[in-house]
Amino acid sequence: MSFDGVFTHTMVAELQNKLLSGRITKIQQPFALELLLTIRSFNRNYNLLLSANPNYARVQITQNKFVSPPHPSNFVMTLRKHLAGAFIKNISQIKNDRIIVFSLENHDELGDRQNYSLYVEIMNRHSNIILVNNQDQQIIDSLKHIGLSQDRYRQLLPHLSYKLPPQPKLNDPFDIFAREKFVKDHTSELVAQNPAQTIQLLRDNFMGLGKDTLQELTFRLTTTTAEPAFILRALNETFNQLHTPQACIYSNEKRQIFTPISFQSLQKQNFTVEKFDSLSTMLDIYYQDRARQDRVRQQADNLLQVIKRNLKRDRLKNERLKKDLQKTSQAPAKRLRGELLTTFMSQIPQGAKTVTLPNYYENNQPLTIALKPDLSPSKNAQRYFKTYQKLKNSTAHLKEQLELTQQESAYFESILAQMEYAQPQDLADITLELQQQGYLKAKKKTSKKSIKVRHGDIFKATDGTAIHVGKNNLQNDYLTMKYADKRYTWLHIKNLPGSHVIIAALHPSAATIKQAAQLAAFYSKAGKNPAKVPVDYTLVKHVHKPKGAKPGFVIYTDQKTLLVVPQNNLKPQ
Repeated sequence: MSFDGVFTHTMVAELQNKLLSGRITKIQQPFALELLLTIRSFNRNYNLLLSANPNYARVQITQNKFVSPPHPSNFVMTLRKHLAGAFIKNISQIKNDRIIVFSLENHDELGDRQNYSLYVEIMNRHSNIILVNNQDQQIIDSLKHIGLSQDRYRQLLPHLSYKLPPQPKLNDPFDIFAREKFVKDHTSELVAQNPAQTIQLLRDNFMGLGKDTLQELTFRLTTTTAEPAFILRALNETFNQLHTPQACIYSNEKRQIFTPISFQSLQKQNFTVEKFDSLSTMLDIYYQDRARQDRVRQQADNLLQVIKRNLKRDRLKNERLKKDLQKTSQAPAKRLRGELLTTFMSQIPQGAKTVTLPNYYENNQPLTIALKPDLSPSKNAQRYFKTYQKLKNSTAHLKEQLELTQQESAYFESILAQMEYAQPQDLADITLELQQQGYLKAKKKTSKKSIKVRHGDIFKATDGTAIHVGKNNLQNDYLTMKYADKRYTWLHIKNLPGSHVIIAALHPSAATIKQAAQLAAFYSKAGKNPAKVPVDYTLVKHVHKPKGAKPGFVIYTDQKTLLVVPQNNLKPQ
């Protein structure tokens, strides 16, 4: 489900219940299009996430931890100047639109009371966060500045008057009288219970209904008794349920949908459902991986370009080397022709373009040999021997280059796999690694302090045993070659790029080994593959790093293999 007007309505109610009269104690901007407000309310601290991300725009209370950049943006500095210590007087929604308004009260440097409105517009790529002075309705600042060249209807720039986006002339579906009038005015069409017609009627009459909400309302109205009273009851019951939300995530093999209440239409389609105690908790789970990947892509664009460019180069080089290596298979044929020309030199006419000679290696079968007419028979024979020697000498070199190219391709493939499950804070290690390997130009050193590689993630098995997971090659090398006791158990997915996993115990149980194997499969190229995959495990003492090998590359022996489904049911510490 999208964050439509209906979901916005239920989220506003949840925020009102927890944040009204709360005080803003901290303002951060962990990512370019996201704000994090810490609010002290009812003797608790709540982290309020305001996101204007074009793909994941939303407002919610989050339990996730974020690291703020060392230098705050101008927008954050403006918000801190006006809103640090401000009280939340009201949280409202503009009709049933995707606009949430935080009404705030604070005091300026002179102690005078100031009232502000913080507008959060949840509109996909047009999403924005705008701070407005209530006294003159002027914009103090906005997360995204929108000038005249971008939008002629309204500009979002400091010192301009704030204007709401164009409002459609549609009814608020939460207005009971609007619902009654809707059924009364369209009785004949609704009683026909035609799904296509019903969905169009709902879309033309009510604002803020997203695709999934429209489908759910249509399902309820077209599966009840075909009488006006029953249709109105079904419509009213749906919106009454929205006053006491039940957050759900519905899943099947193709998609996931989050909903503010149980959706009957999805239950009929054999979706599996997971229920949550709040809308915000549900959104944390739903967006956890989606938002992480998007943030990594935003911050790692330069890294991805370097990796993909080198990977493309290696693939092209690999194909060229294979073609050149295939040519070396002609070396024996070149030598044979040189030998035959030398043996039957006297039978070769001067200036001939070809000559047919008996091949004594094949029962004197005739073999036609191409010649250069401007060369003597002796020179033609020498030319074949030189070509043979050149091909023979290049074989070893080509095989060596092919192996190095394939190793480098595998190395970049492993980094791409790591980017799939990397957190934004892991990017520093990947950047450092590419700099050390010479693929990325290092910035000028400002200090002589060595950069410390992060340890990776630590999980607790069911029996309390610590399981260490490297999230990139530098962390993998550190865990396996420096941190781990030689008697610890080491795990890695078989024949695919993935994390090094260490069980920090001398005699781990079978259950712990299985949980560690599931983590090794989850943090690998196999990712969330629902099928079982093989994971190798052995003692750390049997794992070795070849001299000159790329970061993260090891060889191992004495391994056993376990088939597991990739999953992560453990929380990192």
